[in-house]
Amino acid sequence: MKEIAFVLPVRGGSGGAHSVVQEVDAMRSIGFDASIYVNNSNLAEFRKNYERFSWVNTENVKNFEGPKELSQLASKTKIMIATTNTSTHSIYEAIRRLESPPRAAYYVQDYEPFFYDVHSGEYLMALKSFSLFERCVYFAKSRWLRDTVARCHGHEVSAVVPSIDHSLYHPKSPPSFQAPLLVAMVRTGTPRRAPGRTLEILGRIAAGSFGSFQVVAFGATVEEIHALDLELPRNVKIVGHLSQPQVAILLKKASFFLDLSDYQAFGRTAAEAMACGCIVLAPLVGGASDFVSEGVNGFLADANNESDLEETLGTMLSLPSPEARSIRFAAVDTVAGFTPLRAAISELHALGLA
Repeated sequence: MKEIAFVLPVRGGSGGAHSVVQEVDAMRSIGFDASIYVNNSNLAEFRKNYERFSWVNTENVKNFEGPKELSQLASKTKIMIATTNTSTHSIYEAIRRLESPPRAAYYVQDYEPFFYDVHSGEYLMALKSFSLFERCVYFAKSRWLRDTVARCHGHEVSAVVPSIDHSLYHPKSPPSFQAPLLVAMVRTGTPRRAPGRTLEILGRIAAGSFGSFQVVAFGATVEEIHALDLELPRNVKIVGHLSQPQVAILLKKASFFLDLSDYQAFGRTAAEAMACGCIVLAPLVGGASDFVSEGVNGFLADANNESDLEETLGTMLSLPSPEARSIRFAAVDTVAGFTPLRAAISELHALGLA
């Protein structure tokens, strides 16, 4: 009988999947029998993405095809935790006919109704994910997420600690003989990540509007950018899709990191950049305000407000050296406590297991 299983029907590579894998790893390190259930179509890619965790290629990551097979796994599990809105529906279908169903929980990593048009079936499905279970433990990393779920659905949502893999993300002094490196993530498949806005701003920075900087963007290929009819800015190096270790290597070379999304439910990459000693600019709306204090350990801006964004960029990219060093130190200090072990312990408390 498995104690805890996270149902994670994704191939991996996203911030939410990173959280689950490293927090399951931490649970296992302190003696809890924690597993991940992945649907068949994503299993091979999932195991490839997380092959550095030896247990991922064992029976501790189980695969399933549809509700019937998930139901068989559920019958041997004490607590099943949804990680996406679709996985709540999968768990509901899997356990509703069981005589002794497992307890249900939902690790809310984004407010997924915001992903869809309000007239779509996907939107209604995402809304319904918060009303499927009579008794369900909800937990989330950011105050913004907890407040959104409470306001929209009336559920109490437990606060859990965010996690960063500090074995990957840690400071390393960037080369002082080069122009400072500025890094940003471009996600062409996610409109709320504002790829057009991000590329336009990166182009201006690369052109020297804010001084002399090297500029690198990851998260999308040149072909994916062209497919959206977006202009590829000159002097911006596009490095495409990177693995988690590759992102860490890049951030450790950087002095600045930009996230120009409309909002971030948490803001994982900004937190990881802070752990590497970058000065970050993150969205004002969403979860980043939990850990970014304006001008103290980073910067926040409403990226939809051009004058606010312009002013904040100008301030951040012209910091005197002593102030920049102070902000970098404060950034590393702030996220030093975002460990997988602390995150796992907070989740075990939310589940009533610790």
